Amino acid sequence: MKGLVLKLNLISLSLLIIFALAGCQDGGSGNSLNTDPVISGDTTGDGSGTGSTSGDSSTETTTDGSSTTAGILPPEKGETVIDELEKRNITGVTVDLNLKIVVPKSKNPHAEADTVLWATLVKHNDNVKRPTILLACPYRREVMMMFNVAIVSAGYNFISVDIRGTGSSAGDWDSFGLVEHYDMKYVIDDFIPSLACSDGKVGMVGGSYLGITQLLAAGLIDRDASGEPVHLKAILPQVPMADVYRDIVMHGGNIDLLFIPMWLGIVDMLAALPPLLVLGEDGVPTAESLDESTAILNAHFKQMLVSTSWIFDTGLMNEGDFYTKRSAMIYWPVKPAGGWGFAEGSRTMPSKLPVMTVGGWFDIFTRGTINTYQYGLSAHDQSDKRLIIGEFYHLEGATGMGLNALMTSKLTAKWFDWKIKGIDDPVMEEYPVMLYVMGENKWRGEKTWPLAESRTSQKTFYLTKQNPTPVDGDWYSDENLWDVLKKYTDNNLGLSETPDYDGDNPVLRHDPTKLHGLNSRASTRWLMGIEALVADISKFFLRKNIDASQWYEDERSDEKNCLTFTTEPLEEDLEIIGPLTVTFWAKTEFGSQLEVAAVNLVLEQVQKALKSDTNMLYDAMNKKDVQWAVELNDVFEDGRARNITSGWLSAWHRKYDPTGKTTEYWEGPWYNRQKVVEHANDPSYVAFDPFYRNPDINPKPINEGELYQYTVELWPTCNVFKKGHRVRVSISASDFPHLLPILYSSNNTIVIDENHQAKIDFTTTNSNNEGSTWTWIGDTDAANDYVLEGASTGCGSQAVAGPYRGTPAGYLGELLGLLFIMAIPLSLIACGRFLRRRFS
Repeated sequence: MKGLVLKLNLISLSLLIIFALAGCQDGGSGNSLNTDPVISGDTTGDGSGTGSTSGDSSTETTTDGSSTTAGILPPEKGETVIDELEKRNITGVTVDLNLKIVVPKSKNPHAEADTVLWATLVKHNDNVKRPTILLACPYRREVMMMFNVAIVSAGYNFISVDIRGTGSSAGDWDSFGLVEHYDMKYVIDDFIPSLACSDGKVGMVGGSYLGITQLLAAGLIDRDASGEPVHLKAILPQVPMADVYRDIVMHGGNIDLLFIPMWLGIVDMLAALPPLLVLGEDGVPTAESLDESTAILNAHFKQMLVSTSWIFDTGLMNEGDFYTKRSAMIYWPVKPAGGWGFAEGSRTMPSKLPVMTVGGWFDIFTRGTINTYQYGLSAHDQSDKRLIIGEFYHLEGATGMGLNALMTSKLTAKWFDWKIKGIDDPVMEEYPVMLYVMGENKWRGEKTWPLAESRTSQKTFYLTKQNPTPVDGDWYSDENLWDVLKKYTDNNLGLSETPDYDGDNPVLRHDPTKLHGLNSRASTRWLMGIEALVADISKFFLRKNIDASQWYEDERSDEKNCLTFTTEPLEEDLEIIGPLTVTFWAKTEFGSQLEVAAVNLVLEQVQKALKSDTNMLYDAMNKKDVQWAVELNDVFEDGRARNITSGWLSAWHRKYDPTGKTTEYWEGPWYNRQKVVEHANDPSYVAFDPFYRNPDINPKPINEGELYQYTVELWPTCNVFKKGHRVRVSISASDFPHLLPILYSSNNTIVIDENHQAKIDFTTTNSNNEGSTWTWIGDTDAANDYVLEGASTGCGSQAVAGPYRGTPAGYLGELLGLLFIMAIPLSLIACGRFLRRRFS
């Protein structure tokens, strides 16, 4: 309920901010707007920017059957772009609002025909050829370009393109598919260099999908004999993923229920909003414009059935080419044994393509961003790669929230000036990796990621069956509190540097009517950080940290009836960095037939409500599986448990031995001997290997009562557990609504003895070589200074920066404006579901 109220408040606040800012307009700037469809780009090169404001209402049909005028934006959209430029004091430019790009089938082996994409180009009025910065997105180009158009003031052209099947562009949306890779290759290597305003050099910007697209295009671009890209000279992907299956669709073999349906709905509904052509060229609908709008709407609605296959197609529950071909990891210089098995998989991202990437410790793509840097850029020279990881959720990381140098495009301009224009003004030269260290709450510079070996060591804590000492006054762990509260202390066990096997084996009971995850950071993280937006604005812009008062900053309410393993108070600070593993042995007994029958009734209602003829969700929930959800939490001296990172594993997707080898023996007293069947991990399994895929390709059920070894990989983090704090490992059997739950009840006994250790393995840091391999940078203001150290004025300087962007009001308006845009399709989805239920 708290989360719902916050979401409603955010939407209301966004409306107020947007309306308040709408009236703040500057005077004329001499900028011009070309609203006519520009069929062949600006190849005339006159730079005049003149054009009719009415446009040509004639239509043209392409070989893919789409109408080219369906992508035409009306003049008022161009005026919005002009207004945004004026707010930044950007003058002397022309906006080609509707720039038509025809991608020939001959240039795209995965296209069925020539395809029309629509773009908006911002160029300078003089005849100087300049580099062009490309933003390709599925969220409507006229919206997303506003976050990066300020780069124009640094002496660049800027072009925003609607990806095929989204926004105004024709074709079918094939999210991250190979057809998109080739579309963007054509735009980079053929279309942009043909523009009269272009000097042939291209850079790319954007976050999330817009960042992933950069990595996908980079794998196919043209390069010269030395391996240097011919046209694409630098990219800056923010919060990208690398592995579609593991980074977002299936976490440890569990279906992502929260983000994926919401994201698909956003893209589909934005594409299915009535095309702007429905209003006609002069705001008056015509029979012709209505017919064309109906045609494009029908096409977009039909493709919805295709995109929803991500969550409704039973054939897509396991890893396979469908996801692999959509993953940027296919272009890494390191490949799996035997390769990928298709032509594009033999290509690699050029090692001479400079890449700066940005991620967040609470992002939905933390794993993908860090793997992109560690593996995808492993062949790059250190001077051509940069990594920034902040205390960001997805929305904050995609916009650079809190790191003003990134949000104002100053850092973007400095990076491109160095790598595209060749200006000798390096970025983050001394420490190419900049990390936000939680717990210390400040930024640190490092030479490499992973950290230098001299900086780290491996450490193990063991899960025990003994209760730790209670936290005085903590309702979760203090045995001296009222009896009604003591029920949670039985689930709070120990975590120690030395093994301890005394005591009874703990039992994790999974009750599908009492799911975990809703009162956790998990629900905030997988909702992209929307629920944390107000607190983050307060922290980053108003310099008032209210995090500790937020409900998602305390896991104790969610840890009720979980198993928690907690250390004694730490005697000194302990930093944990990078990914972690939690390994244990467990045996499972599933619920009775009566409980299963009740579950079946619920599942039938779910299937009926979804009006789906597929059994995917039914099969995924109604199976004898265990959904292991493991958290690493920082327990403060008052008992508050702050989630730091998490990991997940379906029992069916465990790291099983493919040979099927088991160990069998008898145990127990002579009068009650019981046979034990053990299933150990695959001996070839190496933790965090991005190419270890067999269990995801071929999941394997478990047998009741048999003993299995599980290793859960927790996503990378960086946190200092302060002296007096405690380290806690929390284990539950659900993470709802993040993951689709298992509706079979189960009792899961974790066996801890000399032969079956339960442990958490992690990397910790030391303070060796400060000033040579690492250094403290300081707070966020210091981080901004560091990344811009020695920067030329460029974009966002006092000479060119408007009074709006770069202020808290400006940031707030833009971020909440984006949130409001997202709220529109979400509201439409909700209304659609209501109407289907009401009138069906």
